[in-house]
Amino acid sequence: MFDVQRRGWYNPMEDEINSLHENHTYDLVKLSEGKRGLRNNWVFKLKFGEDCCPPRYKTRIVVKSF
Repeated sequence: MFDVQRRGWYNPMEDEINSLHENHTYDLVKLSEGKRGLRNNWVFKLKFGEDCCPPRYKTRIVVKSF
């Protein structure tokens, strides 16, 4: 069962990364010496419909803030 769910998360994660690139949300740059990049975290959510339809896999990538 875990392997089936893991495959279900791949496409939504890829879609999230592609939408960030298409919207020019960020740029990948080389960091200066002594600097650290922002840490991020994936948020996963299963959405269940009212009918007996299969669940939707939703993902977001967020920057960790402390």
